[in-house]
Amino acid sequence: METKEVTVPSLEWHGDEPLTLNFPAKWEIKRCRMACEGYPGMSKEEIRAAISNPIGTPTLESLAEKAEEVVIIIDDMTRPTKSHQYAAPILETLHRAGIPRDNVRFIIAPGTHGTFGRLDFVKKLGEEIVDEYQCYNHNPYEMLDYLGETSYGTPVYVNSEVMRCDLKIGIGTALFHRLMGFSGGGKIISPGVAGIETIRHNHGPLGGFGPDFTPHESTGYLKNEGNVMRLDAEESARMAGLTFKVDTVLNLERAPLEVHAGDFVATQRKASAGALKWHRCESPEAEIVVVNSYMRENEPYLGFWPAFNSVTRDGTVVLIAKDPDGDINHWLFNHHGKYTGSSLWSGKTRHLSRGARLIIHGPRFRSLEMRLGSPETTTWIKDWDDVIEKLENHHGPGSRVAVLPDGTSGIPEKAIQSL
Repeated sequence: METKEVTVPSLEWHGDEPLTLNFPAKWEIKRCRMACEGYPGMSKEEIRAAISNPIGTPTLESLAEKAEEVVIIIDDMTRPTKSHQYAAPILETLHRAGIPRDNVRFIIAPGTHGTFGRLDFVKKLGEEIVDEYQCYNHNPYEMLDYLGETSYGTPVYVNSEVMRCDLKIGIGTALFHRLMGFSGGGKIISPGVAGIETIRHNHGPLGGFGPDFTPHESTGYLKNEGNVMRLDAEESARMAGLTFKVDTVLNLERAPLEVHAGDFVATQRKASAGALKWHRCESPEAEIVVVNSYMRENEPYLGFWPAFNSVTRDGTVVLIAKDPDGDINHWLFNHHGKYTGSSLWSGKTRHLSRGARLIIHGPRFRSLEMRLGSPETTTWIKDWDDVIEKLENHHGPGSRVAVLPDGTSGIPEKAIQSL
């Protein structure tokens, strides 16, 4: 049988091996393009120059000259940031200003995602940094300083070790976000290293996400300006004293196309505009939509939004979910047992908002099932040939197939056009 090959990126934190998918030639196959594809990342010199020329703050070197204790907060394994690319020039600057190695520590910012081991720190920071510097997890339930309330009524609890430092630096990446419009900026503090009560109030009563709430009209995909959750998080970050932020925009090799450093509000706004530009992805209508997970491979369900912007009402979504570690833990939204779930868990199985059926391609992880789809419309299939066989039961010759190279970062053109 004549086939057509399509290649997409895969296994983000597990070797970065490309994934090749074969389709029958009887279908119309379109491998959709993200705007960032084919553009090379910035050089080390360009990254260093961006960090040395901040927006809205003094230079990092001048800030470091007045500091004694420094924390560098990095985003966690749900983000594609290769933190070492930015940590290296930051460390050079700190030491040039006289900060000793033992006065610098790294803290990973998981929000409510759980904890991470040495190998995770190495993947983010590299062996040399992990060998030489203190690296810590964040606990949203303990070791927190209370800083007061935001103007939105959110009680602000922040990691105590972060608050012991007089220079607080964050490193992150801007991607579309279903609640706050885009990630990055002050989110490195809240929810990143905030307490559970801070995160719960921001996401629940304020943002309106959870079983007893209605989402606030200012929240949602691509809604950045005026988003109450973001504004609240930025107040928390100001209260915590986040001094200097690096926000990046990445290509599909996770190399930076843009690096913005300085004031965390300014960097987030610039990086969000960059993500809107570089992560734009074609979103043609198709009977079969194959949506890959890459930049946030351990949150594959984020690909539903792009997929639903393409699939026909009677079509099929194939979600590629191949992260060997499965779904990231979430202490606030996940279920944690057959009958037990966290405080903002809906208690309901996710249903398709568009399309007639869902195929999950990847290793089955049953605790993820409720977050992906109802048993009535969802099939888990490990072997790609079996996926094709299943699709052929519903879709004949001439069927249109759209392959989205990364549904966890690609922003559908249709969504952008509706802004």
